[in-house]
Amino acid sequence: MFLQPAVVAVMMLLFPSGPETENPWKVKVPAAVEEARSRKTVEAYQKAFDVAWRADDWVVGAKLADMALREHPDDATLAGAAARAVWRAGQLERAEGLAAKIPPKTTDRIALRTLIGVRLARGELDAARDLAVRLQALPDQTAEDVNQILTVRFTLNELKGINELLRKAERLVNTDGGYPESYIAEAIEGIGDFFDAVGTEPVNQIVAYGSAPMPPLVLLNLPSCDVMINGHGPYRLVVDTGGSMMVSLDEAVAREVGLRSVASASIRGVSGKQPSGQALIDELQIGTIQCGRVLTRVFGLRAATMGAADGVIGTGIFGEGRMTLDFVGGQLVLEASQDKPAAGTAAPLRLIGDAKLVVPIKLEKKVGLALLDTGADVVAMSPSRLERLFPGRKIQTFSPGVQIGVGAGELPEISLTPGVELVVVGRTYTDCGGLGLDVLDTILSPVLGVQLDVLIGMATFRDMRSCTVDFPKCRMWIDWLERE
Repeated sequence: MFLQPAVVAVMMLLFPSGPETENPWKVKVPAAVEEARSRKTVEAYQKAFDVAWRADDWVVGAKLADMALREHPDDATLAGAAARAVWRAGQLERAEGLAAKIPPKTTDRIALRTLIGVRLARGELDAARDLAVRLQALPDQTAEDVNQILTVRFTLNELKGINELLRKAERLVNTDGGYPESYIAEAIEGIGDFFDAVGTEPVNQIVAYGSAPMPPLVLLNLPSCDVMINGHGPYRLVVDTGGSMMVSLDEAVAREVGLRSVASASIRGVSGKQPSGQALIDELQIGTIQCGRVLTRVFGLRAATMGAADGVIGTGIFGEGRMTLDFVGGQLVLEASQDKPAAGTAAPLRLIGDAKLVVPIKLEKKVGLALLDTGADVVAMSPSRLERLFPGRKIQTFSPGVQIGVGAGELPEISLTPGVELVVVGRTYTDCGGLGLDVLDTILSPVLGVQLDVLIGMATFRDMRSCTVDFPKCRMWIDWLERE
Protein backbone atom coordinates (compact mmCIF):
# COMPACT_ATOMS: atom_id res chain seq x y z
CA MET A 1 0.00 0.00 0.00
CA PHE A 2 1.06 3.60 -0.44
CA LEU A 3 0.75 5.99 2.46
CA GLN A 4 1.41 9.69 2.01
CA PRO A 5 2.92 11.92 3.14
CA ALA A 6 4.53 10.46 6.25
CA VAL A 7 5.00 6.81 5.34
CA VAL A 8 5.53 4.94 2.08
CA ALA A 9 4.80 1.22 2.17
CA VAL A 10 3.50 -1.51 -0.08
CA MET A 11 1.07 -4.21 0.87
CA MET A 12 0.15 -7.03 -1.49
CA LEU A 13 -1.80 -8.95 1.15
CA LEU A 14 -4.68 -10.85 -0.46
CA PHE A 15 -7.63 -12.51 1.23
CA PRO A 16 -11.26 -13.45 0.52
CA SER A 17 -13.94 -10.80 0.65
CA GLY A 18 -16.03 -10.27 3.74
CA PRO A 19 -19.60 -9.19 4.43
CA GLU A 20 -20.79 -5.78 3.36
CA THR A 21 -23.39 -5.29 6.13
CA GLU A 22 -23.37 -5.11 9.92
CA ASN A 23 -23.70 -8.43 11.71
CA PRO A 24 -27.23 -8.56 13.24
CA TRP A 25 -26.13 -10.97 15.96
CA LYS A 26 -24.05 -8.34 17.76
CA VAL A 27 -27.06 -6.80 19.50
CA LYS A 28 -27.97 -10.21 20.97
CA VAL A 29 -24.68 -10.69 22.82
CA PRO A 30 -25.31 -8.75 26.06
CA ALA A 31 -28.57 -10.56 26.86
CA ALA A 32 -27.06 -13.98 26.15
CA VAL A 33 -24.04 -13.26 28.34
CA GLU A 34 -26.22 -11.97 31.18
CA GLU A 35 -28.35 -15.10 31.02
CA ALA A 36 -25.22 -17.29 31.25
CA ARG A 37 -23.89 -15.22 34.13
CA SER A 38 -27.13 -15.43 36.10
CA ARG A 39 -28.18 -19.02 35.36
CA LYS A 40 -24.67 -20.55 35.24
CA THR A 41 -26.02 -23.65 33.50
CA VAL A 42 -24.31 -25.58 30.70
CA GLU A 43 -27.25 -24.81 28.42
CA ALA A 44 -27.02 -21.06 29.07
CA TYR A 45 -23.30 -21.07 28.37
CA GLN A 46 -23.82 -23.03 25.16
CA LYS A 47 -26.34 -20.43 23.98
CA ALA A 48 -24.05 -17.54 24.93
CA PHE A 49 -21.10 -19.15 23.13
CA ASP A 50 -23.24 -19.58 20.02
CA VAL A 51 -24.46 -15.97 20.00
CA ALA A 52 -20.99 -14.53 20.63
CA TRP A 53 -19.56 -16.75 17.87
CA ARG A 54 -22.19 -15.73 15.32
CA ALA A 55 -21.62 -12.09 16.28
CA ASP A 56 -17.85 -12.65 15.97
CA ASP A 57 -17.44 -10.99 19.35
CA TRP A 58 -14.15 -12.70 20.13
CA VAL A 59 -13.53 -10.56 23.21
CA VAL A 60 -16.75 -11.77 24.82
CA GLY A 61 -16.10 -15.31 23.59
CA ALA A 62 -12.79 -15.45 25.46
CA LYS A 63 -14.43 -14.09 28.63
CA LEU A 64 -17.20 -16.68 28.32
CA ALA A 65 -14.54 -19.39 28.13
CA ASP A 66 -13.09 -18.17 31.43
CA MET A 67 -16.54 -18.14 33.04
CA ALA A 68 -17.71 -21.49 31.66
CA LEU A 69 -14.52 -23.33 32.55
CA ARG A 70 -14.63 -21.89 36.06
CA GLU A 71 -18.24 -22.99 36.58
CA HIS A 72 -18.05 -26.31 34.68
CA PRO A 73 -14.37 -27.35 34.48
CA ASP A 74 -15.11 -30.99 33.61
CA ASP A 75 -18.07 -30.63 31.23
CA ALA A 76 -17.13 -32.16 27.86
CA THR A 77 -19.99 -30.43 26.03
CA LEU A 78 -18.45 -26.99 26.67
CA ALA A 79 -14.89 -28.00 25.77
CA GLY A 80 -15.22 -27.50 22.03
CA ALA A 81 -16.99 -24.14 22.31
CA ALA A 82 -14.43 -22.85 24.82
CA ALA A 83 -11.49 -24.00 22.66
CA ARG A 84 -13.07 -22.42 19.58
CA ALA A 85 -13.60 -19.12 21.42
CA VAL A 86 -10.02 -18.75 22.66
CA TRP A 87 -8.62 -19.86 19.26
CA ARG A 88 -10.58 -17.06 17.59
CA ALA A 89 -9.23 -14.66 20.26
CA GLY A 90 -5.69 -15.54 19.15
CA GLN A 91 -4.83 -17.52 22.30
CA LEU A 92 -3.54 -20.44 20.27
CA GLU A 93 -1.54 -22.31 22.90
CA ARG A 94 -4.40 -22.13 25.37
CA ALA A 95 -6.82 -23.33 22.69
CA GLU A 96 -4.52 -26.24 21.87
CA GLY A 97 -4.45 -27.19 25.55
CA LEU A 98 -8.25 -27.12 25.72
CA ALA A 99 -8.51 -29.07 22.47
CA ALA A 100 -6.36 -31.81 24.00
CA LYS A 101 -9.07 -32.31 26.63
CA ILE A 102 -11.84 -32.92 24.09
CA PRO A 103 -12.89 -36.60 24.17
CA PRO A 104 -11.01 -38.45 21.40
CA LYS A 105 -14.16 -39.98 19.88
CA THR A 106 -16.30 -36.85 20.09
CA THR A 107 -19.09 -36.34 17.59
CA ASP A 108 -19.71 -32.75 18.69
CA ARG A 109 -19.51 -30.75 15.48
CA ILE A 110 -18.11 -27.62 17.16
CA ALA A 111 -15.38 -29.68 18.78
CA LEU A 112 -14.61 -31.45 15.50
CA ARG A 113 -14.34 -28.21 13.54
CA THR A 114 -12.09 -26.73 16.21
CA LEU A 115 -9.88 -29.81 16.32
CA ILE A 116 -9.55 -29.73 12.53
CA GLY A 117 -8.36 -26.11 12.67
CA VAL A 118 -5.83 -26.94 15.38
CA ARG A 119 -4.48 -29.98 13.52
CA LEU A 120 -4.19 -28.16 10.18
CA ALA A 121 -2.39 -25.22 11.77
CA ARG A 122 0.22 -27.58 13.25
CA GLY A 123 0.67 -29.60 10.05
CA GLU A 124 -0.95 -32.74 11.51
CA LEU A 125 -2.66 -33.54 8.22
CA ASP A 126 -3.50 -37.20 8.76
CA ALA A 127 -5.28 -36.35 12.00
CA ALA A 128 -7.15 -33.52 10.26
CA ARG A 129 -8.26 -35.92 7.52
CA ASP A 130 -9.61 -38.42 10.06
CA LEU A 131 -11.53 -35.68 11.87
CA ALA A 132 -12.97 -34.39 8.58
CA VAL A 133 -14.20 -37.89 7.71
CA ARG A 134 -15.95 -38.06 11.09
CA LEU A 135 -17.48 -34.61 10.59
CA GLN A 136 -18.68 -35.50 7.09
CA ALA A 137 -20.46 -38.57 8.44
CA LEU A 138 -22.65 -36.49 10.78
CA PRO A 139 -26.26 -35.81 9.71
CA ASP A 140 -27.71 -32.35 9.08
CA GLN A 141 -24.44 -30.71 8.13
CA THR A 142 -24.16 -26.93 8.13
CA ALA A 143 -22.28 -24.69 5.70
CA GLU A 144 -19.65 -24.24 8.40
CA ASP A 145 -19.20 -28.02 8.62
CA VAL A 146 -18.82 -28.38 4.86
CA ASN A 147 -16.47 -25.41 4.67
CA GLN A 148 -14.14 -27.00 7.21
CA ILE A 149 -14.20 -30.28 5.26
CA LEU A 150 -13.36 -28.30 2.12
CA THR A 151 -10.44 -26.67 3.92
CA VAL A 152 -8.99 -30.08 4.73
CA ARG A 153 -9.43 -31.31 1.18
CA PHE A 154 -7.74 -28.22 -0.30
CA THR A 155 -4.86 -28.41 2.18
CA LEU A 156 -4.30 -32.08 1.35
CA ASN A 157 -4.76 -31.38 -2.38
CA GLU A 158 -7.33 -34.17 -2.49
CA LEU A 159 -9.76 -32.68 -4.96
CA LYS A 160 -11.77 -35.63 -6.24
CA GLY A 161 -15.43 -34.91 -5.45
CA ILE A 162 -14.63 -31.32 -4.47
CA ASN A 163 -17.30 -29.94 -6.81
CA GLU A 164 -20.09 -31.75 -4.97
CA LEU A 165 -18.88 -30.37 -1.65
CA LEU A 166 -18.65 -26.85 -3.05
CA ARG A 167 -22.19 -27.01 -4.45
CA LYS A 168 -23.41 -28.34 -1.11
CA ALA A 169 -21.78 -25.43 0.72
CA GLU A 170 -23.37 -22.99 -1.73
CA ARG A 171 -26.82 -24.47 -1.00
CA LEU A 172 -26.38 -24.49 2.76
CA VAL A 173 -24.82 -21.09 3.34
CA ASN A 174 -27.09 -18.62 5.10
CA THR A 175 -25.62 -15.18 5.65
CA ASP A 176 -28.36 -14.42 8.20
CA GLY A 177 -26.66 -16.99 10.40
CA GLY A 178 -23.87 -14.53 11.14
CA TYR A 179 -20.20 -15.39 11.44
CA PRO A 180 -18.54 -17.23 9.74
CA GLU A 181 -21.23 -18.01 7.18
CA SER A 182 -21.21 -14.35 6.19
CA TYR A 183 -17.69 -14.98 4.83
CA ILE A 184 -18.15 -18.45 3.36
CA ALA A 185 -20.33 -17.45 0.39
CA GLU A 186 -17.70 -15.11 -1.07
CA ALA A 187 -14.78 -17.32 -0.04
CA ILE A 188 -16.07 -20.14 -2.26
CA GLU A 189 -17.49 -17.91 -4.98
CA GLY A 190 -16.83 -19.33 -8.44
CA ILE A 191 -14.59 -22.15 -7.21
CA GLY A 192 -17.09 -24.83 -8.24
CA ASP A 193 -17.24 -23.36 -11.75
CA PHE A 194 -13.44 -23.28 -11.81
CA PHE A 195 -13.01 -26.97 -11.02
CA ASP A 196 -15.81 -27.86 -13.41
CA ALA A 197 -13.65 -26.28 -16.12
CA VAL A 198 -10.14 -27.46 -15.17
CA GLY A 199 -10.79 -30.84 -13.56
CA THR A 200 -9.83 -32.12 -10.15
CA GLU A 201 -6.26 -33.29 -10.59
CA PRO A 202 -4.01 -31.91 -7.82
CA VAL A 203 -3.08 -28.24 -8.20
CA ASN A 204 0.08 -26.31 -7.33
CA GLN A 205 2.22 -29.29 -8.26
CA ILE A 206 5.99 -29.00 -7.78
CA VAL A 207 7.46 -30.50 -10.96
CA ALA A 208 11.12 -29.63 -10.25
CA TYR A 209 12.90 -28.26 -7.20
CA GLY A 210 15.54 -25.58 -7.71
CA SER A 211 16.32 -21.92 -7.13
CA ALA A 212 15.88 -18.50 -8.64
CA PRO A 213 17.43 -15.04 -8.23
CA MET A 214 15.32 -12.95 -5.85
CA PRO A 215 16.32 -9.28 -6.18
CA PRO A 216 14.47 -6.43 -4.48
CA LEU A 217 11.74 -5.02 -6.69
CA VAL A 218 12.62 -1.62 -8.14
CA LEU A 219 10.72 1.18 -6.39
CA LEU A 220 8.87 -1.08 -3.94
CA ASN A 221 11.92 -2.87 -2.45
CA LEU A 222 10.02 -6.14 -2.02
CA PRO A 223 11.48 -9.57 -2.93
CA SER A 224 10.74 -10.54 -6.52
CA CYS A 225 11.50 -13.17 -9.14
CA ASP A 226 11.37 -13.31 -12.92
CA VAL A 227 9.05 -16.07 -14.10
CA MET A 228 8.00 -17.75 -17.31
CA ILE A 229 4.29 -18.47 -17.71
CA ASN A 230 3.32 -21.22 -20.15
CA GLY A 231 6.56 -20.48 -21.99
CA HIS A 232 6.01 -16.70 -22.15
CA GLY A 233 7.95 -14.01 -20.33
CA PRO A 234 9.88 -13.21 -18.33
CA TYR A 235 7.54 -11.36 -15.98
CA ARG A 236 8.49 -9.84 -12.63
CA LEU A 237 6.41 -11.10 -9.67
CA VAL A 238 6.53 -10.18 -5.97
CA VAL A 239 7.36 -13.11 -3.67
CA ASP A 240 4.65 -12.72 -1.05
CA THR A 241 4.17 -14.87 2.06
CA GLY A 242 0.84 -13.07 2.57
CA GLY A 243 -0.31 -13.76 -0.99
CA SER A 244 -2.23 -16.98 -0.40
CA MET A 245 -1.84 -20.30 -2.25
CA MET A 246 -2.05 -18.88 -5.75
CA VAL A 247 -0.33 -16.70 -8.31
CA SER A 248 -1.96 -13.34 -9.01
CA LEU A 249 -1.46 -11.77 -12.44
CA ASP A 250 -2.29 -8.48 -14.04
CA GLU A 251 -5.01 -8.69 -16.69
CA ALA A 252 -2.66 -7.50 -19.42
CA VAL A 253 -0.18 -10.28 -18.62
CA ALA A 254 -2.93 -12.88 -18.77
CA ARG A 255 -3.93 -11.64 -22.21
CA GLU A 256 -0.32 -11.66 -23.44
CA VAL A 257 0.23 -15.29 -22.43
CA GLY A 258 -3.21 -16.42 -23.60
CA LEU A 259 -4.38 -17.33 -20.10
CA ARG A 260 -8.15 -17.81 -20.10
CA SER A 261 -10.28 -17.02 -17.07
CA VAL A 262 -12.77 -19.84 -16.53
CA ALA A 263 -14.63 -18.45 -13.50
CA SER A 264 -15.06 -15.20 -11.64
CA ALA A 265 -14.63 -14.34 -7.97
CA SER A 266 -14.01 -11.43 -5.64
CA ILE A 267 -10.69 -10.66 -4.04
CA ARG A 268 -9.88 -8.22 -1.24
CA GLY A 269 -6.82 -6.16 -0.47
CA VAL A 270 -6.21 -3.33 1.95
CA SER A 271 -8.19 -0.92 -0.26
CA GLY A 272 -11.32 -3.01 -0.57
CA LYS A 273 -12.89 -5.59 -2.80
CA GLN A 274 -12.56 -6.00 -6.54
CA PRO A 275 -13.61 -8.59 -9.12
CA SER A 276 -11.12 -11.11 -10.42
CA GLY A 277 -10.94 -13.99 -12.83
CA GLN A 278 -9.85 -17.52 -11.97
CA ALA A 279 -7.43 -19.31 -14.26
CA LEU A 280 -4.91 -22.15 -14.26
CA ILE A 281 -1.25 -21.81 -15.25
CA ASP A 282 -0.14 -25.07 -16.86
CA GLU A 283 3.61 -24.38 -16.52
CA LEU A 284 5.21 -21.87 -14.17
CA GLN A 285 8.99 -21.60 -14.24
CA ILE A 286 10.83 -19.62 -11.56
CA GLY A 287 14.55 -19.94 -12.29
CA THR A 288 15.07 -23.71 -12.19
CA ILE A 289 11.91 -24.25 -10.13
CA GLN A 290 9.02 -25.67 -12.12
CA CYS A 291 5.40 -25.86 -11.02
CA GLY A 292 2.31 -27.18 -12.78
CA ARG A 293 -1.44 -26.56 -12.59
CA VAL A 294 -0.98 -23.40 -10.54
CA LEU A 295 -4.05 -21.67 -9.13
CA THR A 296 -4.20 -18.14 -10.52
CA ARG A 297 -6.25 -14.99 -9.98
CA VAL A 298 -6.38 -12.33 -12.68
CA PHE A 299 -7.18 -8.66 -11.96
CA GLY A 300 -5.79 -5.16 -12.37
CA LEU A 301 -2.62 -5.66 -10.37
CA ARG A 302 -0.05 -3.47 -12.09
CA ALA A 303 -1.85 -0.35 -10.95
CA ALA A 304 -1.56 -1.47 -7.32
CA THR A 305 2.24 -1.62 -7.69
CA MET A 306 2.65 1.59 -9.74
CA GLY A 307 3.66 -0.63 -12.66
CA ALA A 308 6.63 -2.10 -10.79
CA ALA A 309 5.35 -5.71 -10.79
CA ASP A 310 3.33 -7.90 -13.12
CA GLY A 311 1.93 -10.10 -10.41
CA VAL A 312 2.40 -11.87 -7.09
CA ILE A 313 3.66 -15.34 -6.19
CA GLY A 314 1.73 -16.45 -3.14
CA THR A 315 4.24 -18.71 -1.40
CA GLY A 316 1.45 -21.12 -0.49
CA ILE A 317 1.90 -22.60 -3.97
CA PHE A 318 5.03 -24.28 -2.55
CA GLY A 319 2.95 -26.17 0.02
CA GLU A 320 4.46 -29.54 -0.93
CA GLY A 321 8.08 -28.44 -0.33
CA ARG A 322 10.59 -26.50 1.77
CA MET A 323 11.07 -22.86 0.78
CA THR A 324 14.01 -20.69 1.75
CA LEU A 325 13.98 -16.93 1.24
CA ASP A 326 17.72 -16.13 1.20
CA PHE A 327 17.76 -12.37 1.62
CA VAL A 328 21.55 -12.02 1.83
CA GLY A 329 22.23 -14.22 -1.20
CA GLY A 330 19.21 -12.89 -3.08
CA GLN A 331 17.80 -16.34 -3.82
CA LEU A 332 14.51 -18.18 -3.63
CA VAL A 333 15.30 -21.85 -2.97
CA LEU A 334 12.77 -24.70 -3.13
CA GLU A 335 13.69 -28.17 -1.86
CA ALA A 336 11.87 -31.34 -0.89
CA SER A 337 10.44 -31.45 2.63
CA GLN A 338 12.93 -33.04 5.01
CA ASP A 339 13.67 -33.71 8.67
CA LYS A 340 17.00 -31.86 8.76
CA PRO A 341 16.73 -28.46 10.49
CA ALA A 342 17.47 -25.35 8.44
CA ALA A 343 19.79 -22.54 9.46
CA GLY A 344 18.75 -20.26 12.28
CA THR A 345 16.29 -20.27 15.16
CA ALA A 346 13.27 -22.55 15.07
CA ALA A 347 9.99 -20.63 15.24
CA PRO A 348 6.69 -21.94 16.66
CA LEU A 349 4.93 -21.67 13.29
CA ARG A 350 1.21 -22.11 12.70
CA LEU A 351 -0.02 -22.35 9.10
CA ILE A 352 -3.41 -20.66 9.17
CA GLY A 353 -6.05 -20.43 6.45
CA ASP A 354 -4.57 -20.22 2.96
CA ALA A 355 -0.98 -20.95 4.07
CA LYS A 356 -0.51 -17.74 6.05
CA LEU A 357 2.58 -17.76 8.31
CA VAL A 358 1.50 -17.01 11.89
CA VAL A 359 3.79 -16.98 14.93
CA PRO A 360 3.45 -16.03 18.60
CA ILE A 361 5.19 -12.79 19.54
CA LYS A 362 5.42 -10.56 22.58
CA LEU A 363 4.19 -6.98 22.76
CA GLU A 364 5.20 -5.08 25.87
CA LYS A 365 6.02 -8.47 27.44
CA LYS A 366 2.51 -9.79 26.73
CA VAL A 367 1.81 -12.68 24.37
CA GLY A 368 0.40 -11.82 20.96
CA LEU A 369 0.10 -13.17 17.44
CA ALA A 370 1.78 -11.98 14.24
CA LEU A 371 1.40 -12.59 10.52
CA LEU A 372 4.67 -12.69 8.55
CA ASP A 373 4.14 -10.93 5.22
CA THR A 374 6.91 -10.24 2.68
CA GLY A 375 4.37 -8.35 0.56
CA ALA A 376 4.32 -5.51 3.09
CA ASP A 377 7.08 -3.03 3.83
CA VAL A 378 5.91 -2.15 7.34
CA VAL A 379 5.21 -3.42 10.80
CA ALA A 380 1.53 -2.67 11.42
CA MET A 381 -0.53 -3.29 14.54
CA SER A 382 -4.21 -3.97 15.09
CA PRO A 383 -6.20 -1.08 16.61
CA SER A 384 -7.84 -3.46 19.09
CA ARG A 385 -4.42 -4.45 20.48
CA LEU A 386 -3.32 -0.82 20.61
CA GLU A 387 -6.40 0.00 22.68
CA ARG A 388 -5.49 -2.74 25.15
CA LEU A 389 -1.84 -1.64 25.27
CA PHE A 390 -2.69 2.03 25.79
CA PRO A 391 -6.07 2.22 27.60
CA GLY A 392 -7.50 5.70 27.69
CA ARG A 393 -4.85 7.09 25.37
CA LYS A 394 -5.98 8.94 22.25
CA ILE A 395 -4.39 7.35 19.19
CA GLN A 396 -4.41 9.48 16.07
CA THR A 397 -6.27 7.84 13.18
CA PHE A 398 -6.57 9.06 9.60
CA SER A 399 -7.46 7.94 6.09
CA PRO A 400 -4.66 7.96 3.51
CA GLY A 401 -7.02 9.76 1.11
CA VAL A 402 -6.01 7.60 -1.87
CA GLN A 403 -6.26 3.95 -2.83
CA ILE A 404 -3.28 2.03 -1.44
CA GLY A 405 -2.44 -1.33 -2.93
CA VAL A 406 -4.82 -4.07 -3.98
CA GLY A 407 -8.58 -3.45 -3.88
CA ALA A 408 -10.94 -0.65 -4.79
CA GLY A 409 -13.81 1.32 -3.34
CA GLU A 410 -12.65 1.53 0.27
CA LEU A 411 -9.93 3.32 2.18
CA PRO A 412 -8.34 1.71 5.23
CA GLU A 413 -7.96 3.59 8.48
CA ILE A 414 -4.37 4.16 9.56
CA SER A 415 -3.24 4.88 13.10
CA LEU A 416 0.00 6.45 14.23
CA THR A 417 1.18 4.20 17.03
CA PRO A 418 3.44 4.82 20.02
CA GLY A 419 6.63 2.79 20.21
CA VAL A 420 6.36 -0.63 21.82
CA GLU A 421 8.70 -3.49 22.69
CA LEU A 422 8.22 -6.28 20.16
CA VAL A 423 9.88 -9.71 20.43
CA VAL A 424 9.79 -11.88 17.27
CA VAL A 425 11.36 -15.36 17.31
CA GLY A 426 14.11 -14.32 19.72
CA ARG A 427 14.81 -10.85 18.22
CA THR A 428 13.82 -7.83 20.36
CA TYR A 429 12.84 -4.42 18.98
CA THR A 430 12.71 -1.93 21.82
CA ASP A 431 10.88 0.98 20.15
CA CYS A 432 8.79 -0.55 17.40
CA GLY A 433 6.04 1.75 16.23
CA GLY A 434 4.62 3.49 13.26
CA LEU A 435 1.31 2.16 12.00
CA GLY A 436 -1.97 0.69 13.12
CA LEU A 437 -4.03 -0.88 10.32
CA ASP A 438 -7.75 -1.45 10.76
CA VAL A 439 -8.08 -4.31 8.24
CA LEU A 440 -6.21 -6.54 10.70
CA ASP A 441 -9.30 -6.31 12.92
CA THR A 442 -12.09 -5.83 10.41
CA ILE A 443 -11.26 -8.35 7.68
CA LEU A 444 -8.04 -10.36 8.00
CA SER A 445 -8.51 -11.75 11.52
CA PRO A 446 -12.16 -12.75 10.94
CA VAL A 447 -11.29 -14.42 7.63
CA LEU A 448 -8.41 -16.40 9.16
CA GLY A 449 -10.39 -17.14 12.32
CA VAL A 450 -7.62 -16.02 14.69
CA GLN A 451 -7.08 -12.57 16.14
CA LEU A 452 -3.86 -11.04 14.84
CA ASP A 453 -2.03 -8.33 16.74
CA VAL A 454 0.79 -7.46 14.35
CA LEU A 455 1.58 -7.67 10.66
CA ILE A 456 5.32 -8.06 10.19
CA GLY A 457 6.63 -7.00 6.81
CA MET A 458 9.95 -6.49 5.07
CA ALA A 459 11.11 -3.93 7.60
CA THR A 460 11.77 -6.95 9.84
CA PHE A 461 12.64 -9.52 7.14
CA ARG A 462 15.60 -7.30 6.14
CA ASP A 463 17.14 -8.15 9.51
CA MET A 464 17.28 -11.81 8.44
CA ARG A 465 19.87 -13.74 6.50
CA SER A 466 17.15 -16.18 5.58
CA CYS A 467 13.72 -17.49 6.42
CA THR A 468 12.95 -21.17 5.75
CA VAL A 469 9.49 -22.74 5.80
CA ASP A 470 8.93 -26.48 5.50
CA PHE A 471 5.23 -26.48 4.65
CA PRO A 472 4.38 -30.20 5.01
CA LYS A 473 6.11 -30.39 8.39
CA CYS A 474 4.83 -26.96 9.50
CA ARG A 475 8.30 -25.86 10.61
CA MET A 476 10.07 -22.53 10.20
CA TRP A 477 13.55 -21.19 10.94
CA ILE A 478 14.76 -17.60 10.97
CA ASP A 479 18.48 -16.89 10.64
CA TRP A 480 18.99 -13.37 12.01
CA LEU A 481 21.78 -11.05 10.96
CA GLU A 482 24.10 -9.91 13.72
CA ARG A 483 23.35 -6.43 14.97
CA GLU A 484 26.03 -3.80 14.50
